[in-house]
Amino acid sequence: MKHPRFLMIGLLGVVLAPGCAGKGEHIDIKVPVASGAVVKVATMSSATVEIQPFEDRRTDRSHFGLRHHLWGGESHFTLSGVTLSEATAEAFAEYLKRKGWNVTVAKGNRPTGADVTITGTLIDVSVDATSGIGQTALRAKNRMAVEVQNHADGSQVRETLTSAGTNQVFWFDPDDAQELLNELYNKNFEKFVSDTKLDGKILKLR
Repeated sequence: MKHPRFLMIGLLGVVLAPGCAGKGEHIDIKVPVASGAVVKVATMSSATVEIQPFEDRRTDRSHFGLRHHLWGGESHFTLSGVTLSEATAEAFAEYLKRKGWNVTVAKGNRPTGADVTITGTLIDVSVDATSGIGQTALRAKNRMAVEVQNHADGSQVRETLTSAGTNQVFWFDPDDAQELLNELYNKNFEKFVSDTKLDGKILKLR
């Protein structure tokens, strides 16, 4: 008669274990990453666009989010291999290429003769995951400022892009945090494309 009780305790332990494991660790995720199949798109303009690595002005640049464990303690979301500034520029360029833009990422600070230069500032890029019994709630924010310099006429375009999102999962997986942040990056990139247009060698607001 005691077996069902022992079984319930065992199952509860399995459910709670992911919420208390690995406290204090660094959780590496790739942000942002390209998603979907690569599609060849015809170049829509002859204008050449160069993206500079974004300036990182976040308050704390040592990590970009926390996982709050069920039984207390925190782990940090971190990016390995490249800086968030470099990763953002690469992702922005990849997104624009898929839209048919003739775009490259700058290597160093030397001018390359591009028609348009895009610089950006990372204001807030963060994701938080809070584990509870049988669920993990995720919240993320992405706020960046983008500045366009047109070299043909010296004109400029400035825009601040902001997005936020939430998700709730049963089992926590780092991929959940990565997917949510990537979704916000894509929303900001999509907003930039919808608000601007290339007119000859000039990038302007619609």
